[in-house]
Amino acid sequence: MDFFQACLKADDHAAVNTIRKMLSSARPSAIWAVLMHGAAWHEQRTYDTPHSTIVVNSIHRMIENLGNHPGLTPDTSSDSINVQLEEERRMELQELLVQRLALHLTDIDHWAPEKGPRYNVGRGIDSPDNALRKFASSVRQKSDVGAWEASVILASKENPVRLKRIIASLTAEEPDKLGHGYIMPYSLIAELPAAEYTRPQIAVLWHLMDYLVRKVPSKSPDWFVKDDKLSKLTKPTDLTQHRDVFLNSIVNYGILGHNAIFAHRIAESNNQGLLTTDTVEWLIDKLKQNIGSPLLHEEKMTFGSIVKKKSESDWDQEPVAIRLPHTKGVEVWLSSESSGLWTKMIHSKSAEFEKDITELNDDDWSLVRTFQYLMSTLLGNPGSTHVIIFTQSVWNLVDYGLVPRDLATLQVHRMLRKYLYDW
Repeated sequence: MDFFQACLKADDHAAVNTIRKMLSSARPSAIWAVLMHGAAWHEQRTYDTPHSTIVVNSIHRMIENLGNHPGLTPDTSSDSINVQLEEERRMELQELLVQRLALHLTDIDHWAPEKGPRYNVGRGIDSPDNALRKFASSVRQKSDVGAWEASVILASKENPVRLKRIIASLTAEEPDKLGHGYIMPYSLIAELPAAEYTRPQIAVLWHLMDYLVRKVPSKSPDWFVKDDKLSKLTKPTDLTQHRDVFLNSIVNYGILGHNAIFAHRIAESNNQGLLTTDTVEWLIDKLKQNIGSPLLHEEKMTFGSIVKKKSESDWDQEPVAIRLPHTKGVEVWLSSESSGLWTKMIHSKSAEFEKDITELNDDDWSLVRTFQYLMSTLLGNPGSTHVIIFTQSVWNLVDYGLVPRDLATLQVHRMLRKYLYDW
């Protein structure tokens, strides 16, 4: 509750310190439940999408990509660690990332207490199948209370497969021109607090229902193939057959990177077994529409061909880092970093780094990825989200083998330099 109150009071110092104290005293799942509780109070109507839940998901994945941390990640195998760093440095960076997230959650517009999430949900006793039907019909009929009550029943399971799959299916129908209608719900259910964290879970579900009743159509669109078998996860579809679409999504990444972010959330939810092949194909078509035409063929989207296209991404002055408890230590490390990659990345001329990308060796890629994580989170404005979400999305598409790391590096570099100080 200390963190929750700090968010509502916009007390960034208290919020960051609360999370710092929790690192040594709480389970990782409890910390992420607390963070999601704060995100559930985010009110944002400007673009009709609360980005707080999306950025919680993105920073959580970034932290896991860096490796194990006793306060922030469950034990993971070395196969799932995408960045190799010394343990002390890695933990310092992970803590910086979660501090940055806490800062963000205090720096955004929140619901007024009388309008925000409620906790007195009706706890019906119903079968999962009946709750599933009630959930779908309530969302269609724009009954947020009915959908909320049904979602609480479905979320009471240790692994709420039905809830995750019905949300993925419903939100795939009309994800909108930026992909928001799919990006936000998937990101939220990926971070849904477990039922043991009662108030955070109920608040997060309230937050989701408030969104779904506005975004999901009252009637399923023509040609959309419904999935009636939602009690089990699906076999993931091989997305390499659509590799050209994913490449186009990062080359022509759209306003604030939405095409690449949408593409990643499709790949992620497919990998989690939430989508049928028909739904994947439907979403890929929606992504194509968002990217626009004509789509380039794969052979025209190599690093060599794209880097020749000049971008307006030079800076007038070097950006200033956001001040957090670990900022100074990280800056000292970056200033003494022997490869010189960080200095080139933040040079006033974008080409200083771009011309060296083809010269990177295998040992450099961990640093490149880490530094781009840091650029997106350490620099810019506290309220910025898209640069963080885009960076994480593109690098995870690399992990799925859908885009090459040199092209990913180039596009993240250009996007960060273009949008770092934008909303």
